Amino acid sequence: MTKTEEFRGPVIGLAWPQPDYLKALERAGADPRVLKPEHDLLPESLEGCDGILLTGGADVDPARYGDGERHETVKPDPERDAYEFVIARYALQHDMPLLAICRGTQLLNVAAGGTLVQDLPSARPSRIVHKRPTPARVKKARAHDVITTPGTCLATLLAPRVKKNGTISVNSRHHQAVKDLAPGFVISASAPDGIVEGIEKPQATFCVGVQWHPENYWRTGEFAELFEGLVAAATRRTPGRT
Repeated sequence: MTKTEEFRGPVIGLAWPQPDYLKALERAGADPRVLKPEHDLLPESLEGCDGILLTGGADVDPARYGDGERHETVKPDPERDAYEFVIARYALQHDMPLLAICRGTQLLNVAAGGTLVQDLPSARPSRIVHKRPTPARVKKARAHDVITTPGTCLATLLAPRVKKNGTISVNSRHHQAVKDLAPGFVISASAPDGIVEGIEKPQATFCVGVQWHPENYWRTGEFAELFEGLVAAATRRTPGRT
């Protein structure tokens, strides 16, 4: 065994990643494995993973949660939905450590039996701006506070960064959100206007979803605890891999 192999971190599988996701995982000590439909068959390719990261991106098709009408702003990606729903359900069924981000949180909720608000501006008007511009210079711009739920895994992970009033400032780039929470999940964070910003499955080894984009802070380390929590859980699941 080479020195590189000996100290390799847990393998975290993810699909459709932007560079920031890979950097955040590597900084936390993970060995990211990018999964691609054209050559990574499911579920076989997941057997070599120790954990899963569900990334942000396109809207989840409303048909996936039984909504026959699609809002005009919704732009789904059927190929991606089909691939990532298999990933999410495999992770849930096998209690594989999982971190979900933005679209990933929405997909996780639907895969577990929940539903979504298709378009926040039209369905839940608010003075809080949940969808901010995406140029690189503003990706880390804080959009609003979220209120963490005491006693949750998310609140514990982010405790060093949470203010005395139980809030933390986050960036935001989403126009959809959790509507009906999936069975077995709890809300771990909400915006001041009541929009769900974090969910988790208490009975799982590690199953946490956030609606903001912590990966954008990989250089400065804000929210690094989320990726470190995933890596730690994945390491405990298969300690012989490191």
